[in-house]
Amino acid sequence: MNGNTLSRRRFLVLSGTMSAATILAACALPEPGGEGAMMAEGVTLSHWQHHSTGRAAAVEEFKAQFEEANPDVTIDFQSIPWAEYWGKLAAGIAGGEGSAPDVFQIPMGLVEQYIAGDNLLPVSDSVITSGEIEESYLPWTVQRGQRGGEYYGLPLDVQTLVMYRNDAIYEEAGLDPKAPYADLADMYNQAALLTKLEGGDDDRIGVHTGYYSAFQTILYQQFLQRERDGQAWVDESTNQLVWPDYPEILETFAWFCDLSGSSDDDSFLSGQNRFALGRAAMQIGHPVTRGSLLAQAPDMAYSIVPFPTRSVGQDLYTAGSHWMWVVGKWVPDSEAGWNWVHYCTNRDAQIIWNDVAGDLPSFQGLGADPMFRPDSNAEVCLDSLEYATPWEWVGWAEWVKELGDGRDRVVIGGEDPAASFNTMVANLNDVIAANTVS
Repeated sequence: MNGNTLSRRRFLVLSGTMSAATILAACALPEPGGEGAMMAEGVTLSHWQHHSTGRAAAVEEFKAQFEEANPDVTIDFQSIPWAEYWGKLAAGIAGGEGSAPDVFQIPMGLVEQYIAGDNLLPVSDSVITSGEIEESYLPWTVQRGQRGGEYYGLPLDVQTLVMYRNDAIYEEAGLDPKAPYADLADMYNQAALLTKLEGGDDDRIGVHTGYYSAFQTILYQQFLQRERDGQAWVDESTNQLVWPDYPEILETFAWFCDLSGSSDDDSFLSGQNRFALGRAAMQIGHPVTRGSLLAQAPDMAYSIVPFPTRSVGQDLYTAGSHWMWVVGKWVPDSEAGWNWVHYCTNRDAQIIWNDVAGDLPSFQGLGADPMFRPDSNAEVCLDSLEYATPWEWVGWAEWVKELGDGRDRVVIGGEDPAASFNTMVANLNDVIAANTVS
């Protein structure tokens, strides 16, 4: 990158008056036409991903630069609304060549399924070898895209889970918003202390727990990673969740339902971003949430701290997620396809994705670069990459539903936690069976 590279702070200043595409044009993009550049003739590559304004603008700028460097290649880019993306993608994949996109994004929980379905091509060695991928990327950001010694995707939208705190609410209560939690019990106690639901104009919840799937994912993986030597969620011999084998996980589920029911309230400012409105003392979120808060609450002072450990003295833990850009087996030119993917996901490109979209870098060592660490909040986000392991969902959207329904049956419906937990596990075992690949 050269001196034209925008820092995230500079980007955030400019973004109030300039379009994302204009800002990106000022950024130093990856140098096109280098090692592995293709000499394609008259190739059109279709590229699909779900829509986000900032991400769409970023891809459009990458597209312009890539096509300028490779005049015989055209990128037919479609940014598809989230609600339509999955149906359109499924129909396209079923239709195969002529219907399916040549390059597209999928969440890590679906990568194995697409590989096993013989829908994807492995990364071309002429673009980047498996050895170079392993040397370049953080292992957890590529491991779910590996099969038989080959890789079938390159990562983007890398995120972990951290806790956001409203500085004013904390300081009013005499608490230091930047002080890490001692443990989960400390977070529970802080949430209880900071909850104020008395029917007044200054009411607030202690913790926004609405991201039910994220809360439960990190809680269950934290226990298995830190106290059961990294035990996987799914027993390979039965292809079912191991959760019922550990009473601690049921206890953790009941604990979360108690936290959500006592320090949150579904009816309070329902459907609104309560943290951005200053009406929630804390919330779980991804590092990319910083961008949303900048847009929705530009004057809010907040602090980011690591997710608490289960008990005092344990090593920190967080769950990491990411998406992958992949190439369909029907692509008209595989070299062109993988050159485009690598162009948009390599080291220099990741710096721009961080500036524009708030992605965490998946390149080893890049997170230590001071340009990614302008303040203490950024430090916490970048440090979390080092103690993350990937979400272990088999499938994707079904987990959001089942984890949320499990909580709702208890908090809203008054069901016994054990009964709801058993239903949730049974339903998730069905999801695992439906999405398991050999």
